[in-house]
Amino acid sequence: MSQELTLEQKLEIIERDGSSKEDVLRILIDLQHADPKGYIDEETAKLVGDKVGLTLTKVYEIMTFYAFLKTKPQAKYVLKICNSSPCHFSGVSGVTDTLKELLGVDIGETTKDNLFAYHFIPCCGACDIGPVIKIKDTVYGDLNKEKIKQLIDDLKQGLRDQ
Repeated sequence: MSQELTLEQKLEIIERDGSSKEDVLRILIDLQHADPKGYIDEETAKLVGDKVGLTLTKVYEIMTFYAFLKTKPQAKYVLKICNSSPCHFSGVSGVTDTLKELLGVDIGETTKDNLFAYHFIPCCGACDIGPVIKIKDTVYGDLNKEKIKQLIDDLKQGLRDQ
């Protein structure tokens, strides 16, 4: 993974996003998105609080309220598996079984190299191509064991833009 954000990069994001209390959510989202480990550390949370006029406690209150904001390092690739009814009946259990076999971790766990983690999401709106995995904004559908293995191999080799 690439290096962590510099103080200057963090300040640039904060200033670009408005530097006010009203902008704190956007600032936190953008900082997390820019961070190579996909989370907001205590130092960054304190910096945000200082710049927008909130206490560290208030910033953490916001960060822990929103499930999409993370306070711990995340896997490089978080595979979100749709488990809505249509995907469930189209074979989502085969997806989780294959991922467990390929990655060596259970759902909700992260691989030792911090490259992969996977978990369920309620629906991603791609019922017609289930079962599906969503990675960031990309949905991979009509999955079977071979397609999942190819997806994992491609991600490991950096062949997919995520």
